[in-house]
Amino acid sequence: MSAAPALATDTRRPDSAGPILSVRDLQAHFRTSHFGINRYVRAVDGITFDIRRGEIYGLAGESSSGKTTLVKTIAGAIKPPLEVVGGTIEFAFLPGYGGLHRAPPAEVARIRWRHLSYIMQGSMNVLNPVRRLRQSFVDFARPHIAGSEREFETSIIGHLARVNLDASVLAAYPHELSGGMRQRATIALATICRPDFIIADEPTTALDVVVQKEVLGMIRGIQREIGSSVLFVTHDMGVHAYLTDRLGIMYAGRLVEEATTPEIFQNPLHPYSRHLISSLPRIGDDMQRKGLEGAPPNLADPPPGCRFHPRCPLAMEVCSRRVPDMIETAPGHRVACFAVNGSGEP
Repeated sequence: MSAAPALATDTRRPDSAGPILSVRDLQAHFRTSHFGINRYVRAVDGITFDIRRGEIYGLAGESSSGKTTLVKTIAGAIKPPLEVVGGTIEFAFLPGYGGLHRAPPAEVARIRWRHLSYIMQGSMNVLNPVRRLRQSFVDFARPHIAGSEREFETSIIGHLARVNLDASVLAAYPHELSGGMRQRATIALATICRPDFIIADEPTTALDVVVQKEVLGMIRGIQREIGSSVLFVTHDMGVHAYLTDRLGIMYAGRLVEEATTPEIFQNPLHPYSRHLISSLPRIGDDMQRKGLEGAPPNLADPPPGCRFHPRCPLAMEVCSRRVPDMIETAPGHRVACFAVNGSGEP
C-alpha cells in the first residue's frame, strides 16, 4: 500500500472547530414554464442541518422526497431548470460564499476532488466510456497531486489496492469491468485526493447484496483512514443502520426528523420515520406489512401546513394550517411534528 499522495497546492486542512457543513433554510426549486405560466416545484424547501467533522451523515426518504436535489445543490451541480431561491450552504473549507454555486470558477476548481468529492449513483455517470480508467484518474486527480508521472502512477496503484482492485484495471475501459468493479473504481476516484467531504448518492443501488456489503465496508474503511466527513444518501434504511452515525429523514422536500442513527431506529418520533422503520423485514417475523396510504404530494402544488398531514395517522386540525418547526425534543434529536413536540393548538 503506497503512501498518501502529495498535494500540489492548498495543503491546509480546515480548522477542527465547528461543523464542516452548515445548511441554513435552503430552498432549491425547479422552474417550469408551460403556455407562458411559470410553476415552481419545491424539491428542497427550507432545510437546515449541520454535518460534523469525521462523521457519516445519512439522508433517508422515499423516492421524490428531494434527497438527490439536495445533494446536487450542496455539490454545486445546479443546472436549469433547478434554481437556488434562498438559504446558504457553508463549507468550513469554503467560507463566505454561501454555497459552491456562488463561488468563482477558480475556487470551485480548487475545491472539487481536493476538498469535496462526489460518488454518484451510477458508475457510468462518472467514468467516460471511451477513455481508459487511467485517463480518468489523470483528469480527476492529477491537478491536485504533485510529483512525477511515475510517482503519480504508484499512488494510483496503491490506492486501487485499498478498494481491492488490481493495477491492470487502469488499462481497461469501463464496459470491460463488472458493476462492482466500476463502483469501486469510482470510490477510488472520489477518495484518492483525501478530500475533507464526500457526497455519496445511492452508491450501492445497482449492486447485489454481497457486493453492496463489500462496497459499504470500503467506504467506511477509507472514511476512517482519511478522516473525511460523508453525506450518504439512500432510501435503504438497512444500509443506514449499517453505515451512518446520524440520520436525517426527508419527506416532500423538507427535513422531518434528525437524530443519531441508533436513536432513530430505537425511538423514531415522527409518524413517517416510524413507518420507514416498521417497514423493514425482520428475521422470524412473518407479520404482513401495511403500506402507507395515499401518495406523496405534488411539489408544484403542495398541501398547506405539514406536507405529511394528508397521510398521517396522527394528523390534527392545526397540521393543515401551519408548518411545524424542527424542535429538539432531546439532546441531538429534532423532529417537526405537532403531535410529538406538543406545539400544536388544542
